[in-house]
Amino acid sequence: MKLFGKLVAVCAVASGLTGCLKDSSLMDPSKTHNVIEFANTAGIATSVVGNIYPLYNINILMQPTGTYNAIVSYSGADNAPEDITVEVAVADQAVIDKYNSQNTKTFTMLPSTMFSIPATKVVIPKGRRQVNLPITLTNTDQLWGKTYVLPLTIKSASMGVISGNFNTIIYALNGINRLDGTYTLKFRFGTNDRGYDVNTTTWYYSDVQLVTASTTTSTMRNLNAGTSVTAAVHAAVTTAGLPSSIAALVPLLTYDLSTNKITNISNNTAGAKTVVPNPAVTDNRVDPATGNVYASFILKESGRTDMIINDTLMYKSPR
Repeated sequence: MKLFGKLVAVCAVASGLTGCLKDSSLMDPSKTHNVIEFANTAGIATSVVGNIYPLYNINILMQPTGTYNAIVSYSGADNAPEDITVEVAVADQAVIDKYNSQNTKTFTMLPSTMFSIPATKVVIPKGRRQVNLPITLTNTDQLWGKTYVLPLTIKSASMGVISGNFNTIIYALNGINRLDGTYTLKFRFGTNDRGYDVNTTTWYYSDVQLVTASTTTSTMRNLNAGTSVTAAVHAAVTTAGLPSSIAALVPLLTYDLSTNKITNISNNTAGAKTVVPNPAVTDNRVDPATGNVYASFILKESGRTDMIINDTLMYKSPR
């Protein structure tokens, strides 16, 4: 009963369960009957046709503790006619095994020491359609580099029909650090032999992401370069009016969680270019209030003048 924009994807996921709903029902909720299911809280992963269980990729901030809200839904045209008590449980290992087999994956069950579900029974209030199911997560720094998943299933409902498509789902938990997100990169150059304006009031702009590389490091990625991890992020126009970019330069930022300081800046792309923090700047940092990141560094390349690059990354949204 989820009205995804890509109906083909829904049909593929639903195949082998109760089947994909007829097009008229998908396009017109008034022609459907409500069902009780897990709501879509993240992007559904691409899977093979005939896959039984939908899998959602969830980014989890790596911190000592946190809460993720799954959503139990009374999906369809109508609101709940009465309070609906829904019981939820962690699904069996067999769910993961089946998904792995169908999709050639190696997901493993999230250890019980890393999560708890404070209340396995939730109530969708009369007149409403959804209720949160809080999941408490601990030791989330251990998510990094792992393939942990948490499968959930709806065991019972006090009234209504339980969905045959989204009654059991799988959350793939991806650990991300505090810098992970989408930013507007604002930058300017120091003295250089590349023809860039060195006026302190001249700024250049680019759309970038900071992508988690470890619990305390993030690499910068050009948002407009698709999945490329090596595309230039510092593109500008020279004083001669020529477009230019600094190829093979992908800054890697290391930070200290306790002080919010950027402790190191290096180049994440192998080659002739190296990067070191600018020793004249002592406040490379993350602003915890705004999420903005400030990083000044020196680009070194054999046969060329060392060049200072001053980056301000203005936080926009999660990645």
